[in-house]
Amino acid sequence: MMKIAEARRAYATQLSVQRGQRAQLLKQKEKLEQEKANRLSVSSETSGNGVSLELSDEYLQRFTELQERIDTLTDQIKKNEKSLDDVIEMEVGIANSEVAKQQGDAMEEAAEDMAKCLEIARRISRGDKVPAQDEKKLMDFNMEIYQIAKNMAVMNMNKKHKEWESLWEDEEEKQEYADPMETAADAEMNIAMPEGMDATAQSQEFRE
Repeated sequence: MMKIAEARRAYATQLSVQRGQRAQLLKQKEKLEQEKANRLSVSSETSGNGVSLELSDEYLQRFTELQERIDTLTDQIKKNEKSLDDVIEMEVGIANSEVAKQQGDAMEEAAEDMAKCLEIARRISRGDKVPAQDEKKLMDFNMEIYQIAKNMAVMNMNKKHKEWESLWEDEEEKQEYADPMETAADAEMNIAMPEGMDATAQSQEFRE
């Protein structure tokens, strides 16, 4: 299991290393090809009527090995690029889910607050006494509803009234939500290590 942030860093780092290695190998290949071109040029000048050049076994072996290493790195890079895209997509998906959850919680809180404010308006309109903080909640929620409730309270002044405790008296502090991207980055997933990365080296570098 790896945290998504660890996996993202591992793939990005490995890709950077592999791209650098491939660039060096491509330079070596270019140098070999230039040597081949130089030999052909010299052979053409000395042979007069034609080119007679047999590449040595050593040259062919070096060129073949070099091309194989380039092909292997290219294949690993393609796989790691695809895997990195998948990791990023996974991270964004988790972050979006967290955002939706937080928005849902906020909407639920807003609905609860609205219900409380309407209940306060009902109590005030009957002429009942509510705590000052509850009156302020209603004023902040909707001044028009508050004024209507106060006007109705005047009409019910002579009726029997009740004194209420605050609907927010035992209210807990507002929940503070974590950053969705941080939540996604810390999520642990079963993600394979990058192509070409040693397991021990990866563990030491990204789990410290």
